[in-house]
Amino acid sequence: MPTFRYTAKRGPDRLIEGVVEADSRSGAITQLAQSGYVPIRIIEQGSADARPVERPTVGPAPKLPRVRAAHLTIFTRQFASLVRSAVPLLRSLRILEDQATHHDFRYVLHAVAEEVRQGETLSSAFHQFPTVFSPLYVNLIHSGEISGALDAVLERLAEQLEQEEAMRVRIRMALTYPGFVAVVGAATVVFLMTFVMPRLSRLLMGLGERLPLPTQILLAVSGWMSTWWCWAVLGGIVTALFLLWRALGERGRLLADRLLLRLPLVGPLIQQVEIARFARAFGLQITHGIAILQAIEVAIQVSTHRQIHAELSRLPEGLRQGTSLSACLQGSAIGTPFLVNTVIVGEENGKVGDALTEVAAYYERDSERLLQMAATLVEPMLIVGVGVIVGFIVLAVLLPIFEMSSINL
Repeated sequence: MPTFRYTAKRGPDRLIEGVVEADSRSGAITQLAQSGYVPIRIIEQGSADARPVERPTVGPAPKLPRVRAAHLTIFTRQFASLVRSAVPLLRSLRILEDQATHHDFRYVLHAVAEEVRQGETLSSAFHQFPTVFSPLYVNLIHSGEISGALDAVLERLAEQLEQEEAMRVRIRMALTYPGFVAVVGAATVVFLMTFVMPRLSRLLMGLGERLPLPTQILLAVSGWMSTWWCWAVLGGIVTALFLLWRALGERGRLLADRLLLRLPLVGPLIQQVEIARFARAFGLQITHGIAILQAIEVAIQVSTHRQIHAELSRLPEGLRQGTSLSACLQGSAIGTPFLVNTVIVGEENGKVGDALTEVAAYYERDSERLLQMAATLVEPMLIVGVGVIVGFIVLAVLLPIFEMSSINL
C-alpha cells in the first residue's frame, strides 16, 4: 500500500507532520479528515513531487504593499477554483504565488503561505496585509473557515470583486469620451488664443480704429492669455485653493461631500452607488452567518463618501439599543423607501441578507442607468460649449472683414 507523507493542521496553532498509508491520495485525505486534521500538504513517498522545488525569489519586502483590484479579483477567482477542486490550501497559495506577476502581490502571497505553513489561519494571515485584503475580505474568509464553506465564500467574494471592477470600468468608460472632448476643446481654445490670435491681432488692428465689440473682447482676452503673468495668476489661484483645501482638512472635505449630494444627477448617483456597496457588503456577511453588529461595522468601512459614512457610523449604536435595522436606516442618508421597506420584509421573513443583496442589485442597475444618462447629457453639452467658444472666435475675427467689405461697397 502506498505511503504518504503529510503536513496537517489540528486547531489554529498546531502543525503536525507524519506518514499515513492509504490506497490513494484522496484516501489519505479522508483518513486525516476523519482524525480531525486539516491537510495542508500530502506527498506520496518516492514520487517526483517529494523532491524539493526551487521557488522563485520574491525580492525585498515592500514597506506598504499595494495591489490593484484587478490582481486581487483574478487571485480570488483562481483561489476559489483551486479550493473547490480539493487542492490543499498551502499548495494553492504556492501555485498562485508562482503565477503572480506583480512584485508586491508575490511578496504578500509568499508571506501568507509562510504564515499558513506555520499554523496560522488563512484569515489571520490575510489580516496582516490591510492594504491588500479589506476588513470585508478578511471577515468573510474567517466565516468560511468556521463554517467549512471556504470555497463558497471565495466564489461569492470573487463575484463581489468582479462586480466592483465592472462598475469601475463602466464609470471610466462613461467619463472617457466627455473627458477627451473637454481636454481637446480646452487645448484648441488655448492654442487659438495664445498662438493664432497674437499673429492676427496686427491684421485686425490695421483694419480700422473702431473694431466691433466681440473683436475687442477677443483681442483683450488673447493679449491677457499670451502674457506669462496670466498663467502665474492662474497657478497662484490653484495653489491657494489647494492650500485652503488642505487647511480645512476633514471638515472641508465633509462640506464638499455634502454639496456633491445636493447636485442634480450627481447626488442621486453617489447615493445609489453608496447604497449598493453598503448593502452588498452587509448582506454578503449576514448570508454567511456573521453577527449583525460585526457585519455592519465592517460594511460601514466600504463607504467612501464622508457624509454617508458619518451617518452610517451611527447605526451600530442604534442596533445595540435594540432598535431594528429598518428603523435605524430610516432617516439616514441612504434610508430610501425602497431600502427600508425591503429590509422590513427581510426582517419579517428572517432573510435580511437576501433582502440586502436584492437592494444592492437594484441600485447597481439604477446607478448604471443614471451614469449612462449623465454621460449622454454631458457629451452634447461639452460639444456645444466648445463649438460656441470657437464660433465666437471665428465670428470676432470675421466681423471687421465684413464691415470693411460693406464700407468698400
